Amino acid sequence: MSSADLFTKTKPHKFWRAVPEVDWASWKWQLQNRIDSVAKLRSVLESDPPPNESIESIIQEIEKTESKFNFSITPYYFSLIDFSSPVCPIRRQALPSSEENIELSYELRDFPKEDQMMPVPGLTHRYPDRAMLYTTHHCAMYCRFCTRKRKVSNPSTALQQQQIQNAIDHIAKTPHLREIVLSGGDVFSFGDDGLDKLLKRTRAIEHVEIVRLGTRNLVTLPFRATVELMGIFENYLPLYIHTHFNHPKECSLEAFEACRRLRDAGCVVNNHTVILKGINDDESTLKELNRRLLQMGAQPYYMYHCDLTFGSSHFRTMIADDIELVHKLHGDTKWDTDANVPHYMVDTPGGGKIELV
Repeated sequence: MSSADLFTKTKPHKFWRAVPEVDWASWKWQLQNRIDSVAKLRSVLESDPPPNESIESIIQEIEKTESKFNFSITPYYFSLIDFSSPVCPIRRQALPSSEENIELSYELRDFPKEDQMMPVPGLTHRYPDRAMLYTTHHCAMYCRFCTRKRKVSNPSTALQQQQIQNAIDHIAKTPHLREIVLSGGDVFSFGDDGLDKLLKRTRAIEHVEIVRLGTRNLVTLPFRATVELMGIFENYLPLYIHTHFNHPKECSLEAFEACRRLRDAGCVVNNHTVILKGINDDESTLKELNRRLLQMGAQPYYMYHCDLTFGSSHFRTMIADDIELVHKLHGDTKWDTDANVPHYMVDTPGGGKIELV
C-alpha cells in the first residue's frame, strides 16, 4: 500500500458536481468561484439544504458579523464541511459566527505588535536575525481566528510594488538579517511570475540564508501546488514551507498530493497548528492530526495557543489545558518522539514567541 492510499479524495459539494475535473482541480477556477457573499452562500446551500437547521439561521449568523471581518471560502474547502453537524471543525474555521462580535478588554487589533516593529512599511523585524515581509492581503480563505484580521482581506493594507522593493532593499542593507519569512495574507496568492520575482529578489541578497513561505493553501487550496510552481521553487532551494493544518479532516488526498509535490521539488514542509476550542483541543484529535501530517511528509512543528486577537475568545483555550495536552502527547509511548510532538508556543504582545514545556 502506498501512502496515497491512506487518504480520501474530496467529493465536491452537490452545487459543483457538474464542474469538469479540469476546472475543479484548477487553483484559478477555485479562486474565481469562492463563496464570498451571502448571495453565493445561499445559492450553494439551497442546492443541498442542511438537514438539521434552516438556511436563514446560517445566513443570519453571517450577517451579524459581516462588518467585522470578510469571509471567503474555496469550493474545495467548503466541500469538506459536514452540515449535519453545527460543530463541524471545518465549518467553524470557515463560516462566520456571531461570537466574533464579542471583544474582550485584553484582546488587541495588532496582538503581536507587528505594525509597531516595522523599519519600513510591510517588514516586521521582531527578532534579531529574522524579519517577516507582509507580501499581500489576499488569502484563499479567511480563517475566522486569523491573527491578522485587521489587515487580511482589506485592499488598503496591500503593499505597492515599490514598497515591496523598499523592504527588500532594507533587508539587503541589514547584514544580520539571515532569515526572511514571506507571508501575508498568503504568499501563495501571488501568481507564478510574482512569486518567481519575489523569490529571485530575496535570494539575491547574499546574507539571506533561510527563506520561509507562510501559506495555508495546502489546506484550503491544495491545487495551487502546481508542477509549474514547483519548477520555480526548485530554482531557489532550500525553501521552508510553513503551512497550517488544524484538523485531520483537512488531510485529504489533494492535500497529500500538494505536500508530495513540494517534497519532490526539494522543499521542507513544516506545520503550525493552532489549538482551537471545540475543534482540536483534545488528545485523540491532535494525535490523529500529527499522524496524518507525518504520512503526508509534513513535520508537526509548532502548536500555538490561540492569539489574543479581537473577536476570537470562543476559539481560545486555557494555557494550562494546552500544556496538559502536550504532556499527554509526550506521555503515550507510541508518540514519545520529537518527530510526532510539535513544540508548544505562546506568542506574546511585542515579546515574540515563547516555548512552554
